[in-house]
Amino acid sequence: MSQQIAVRLSDRELAALDETVAAGEARNRSDAVRRSIASLSRYRAYRRDAEIIRQVAASGEALYPDFESFPMPDLSDLS
Repeated sequence: MSQQIAVRLSDRELAALDETVAAGEARNRSDAVRRSIASLSRYRAYRRDAEIIRQVAASGEALYPDFESFPMPDLSDLS
């Protein structure tokens, strides 16, 4: 199901939508808005995941316990 909404955009925001369409990155303005919302949703999910990883790392808990048995390469000479 979809719903139509009215959105007021500045000239600059509308120009950005039109540039996206002109560049072939979206079929039309509506598609550009939908793609932007999807991108924002992915970004928020990545941020949540990054925060979880940061918290686990700060706690000293293994980030990937299943991989602890794998040998780690010596990275000390990569500077």
